[in-house]
Amino acid sequence: MFDPNQHPAQCANYMSHFLGAPVSFIRADALTQSTRLAPWRVHVCVNGVERAYVLQLDPRGMEHEYQVLKALEAAPFPTPRVYGLDLPGEALGIACFFSEFIEGESLLAPVLSGATWAEDLYLDAVCALLATTEDDLGAIAQKLERTTAEDVLEDAYADLKDQAIPLAETVYRRLRAEMPNLPALRFSNGDLWLDNFIVKDRQLAAIIDFQNAAFSDPVFEFLLSFFVAPELQGRGIEARFCRLIGVDPDILYWYHGLELFETWSWLLKTGKPFVHHTAESLTMDLTQWLEVNQVHAGR
Repeated sequence: MFDPNQHPAQCANYMSHFLGAPVSFIRADALTQSTRLAPWRVHVCVNGVERAYVLQLDPRGMEHEYQVLKALEAAPFPTPRVYGLDLPGEALGIACFFSEFIEGESLLAPVLSGATWAEDLYLDAVCALLATTEDDLGAIAQKLERTTAEDVLEDAYADLKDQAIPLAETVYRRLRAEMPNLPALRFSNGDLWLDNFIVKDRQLAAIIDFQNAAFSDPVFEFLLSFFVAPELQGRGIEARFCRLIGVDPDILYWYHGLELFETWSWLLKTGKPFVHHTAESLTMDLTQWLEVNQVHAGR
């Protein structure tokens, strides 16, 4: 594993070249990361002023994320400024780029605590992100994946249809039959989880993690946080979001079923749990969803 502390001169020269200023290396601290190769927080002096940057070393989606963040430098919401994409690894012997380290805290804790200001800020930030157009993104827009909620449903079913699971067939047919008019695809960073929204003094400091940036179904994307942290449910945040983007909140029941079905399919395929969800718990959740859905459909 590459450790910047063992290559201080290389790191300083690399960063100096792209910052256009003298850089002296101080130290680097490994940052915790659950789904990608852990980056480093690199402390340096730039023209005698101490600053911190994040050195990204995970090659998965590296060029994609870098190009998206470059395109968003003029966006009306803050994102980390990025520097020095080096895919061949000429500077450090490993593919890399670096970005500003954003001081602040995740929105997760204040939203979980029920702070109204945090809920409002989260909704405003998500809506600003989703308002990004192809014109705003420039050439990179044509390279981004486009995934509808129907695509999600069909991909999930493709992994289940040969397993002859009666519940899978029943849920799939219900979701197909009751699919609402789906909203237009919107741009997203690909992970609207609250940890990716950094705040300082109750103001948005940055939206981070654009490794999976794409055009996707905005409702399905938004529901991730509520699926991972069910304590967020029942507070009206999901319905508020729907109204803000011009969608009838009544379609949420359908998306809840899709979220359960897609995760269940993934769990059965991989054999891995997803946070607090297991294949067994999702089987019960889907059975209950069918019952509640039957009542909803009969209204």
